[in-house]
Amino acid sequence: MSGDEKQGNKPKLIAVFLSICSAFMGVQSDKNLISDFSSNSVWPFIIVALVFVFAFILLLVFIVKLILSSA
Repeated sequence: MSGDEKQGNKPKLIAVFLSICSAFMGVQSDKNLISDFSSNSVWPFIIVALVFVFAFILLLVFIVKLILSSA
């Protein structure tokens, strides 16, 4: 397998982000699933998912603090 073929299977950041968002909502299509599993590396998906979860937790903490401070 040449370098060009390996490069073709590397997912773009926006595609990884959209895939993670779809997976979190549970609406991942079969086409996207096949595309995700054909990628050579799982690390972009893991990193983006961890960042997404961390941002989601921070958002929840912010919303709870905002509600409790107004009560």
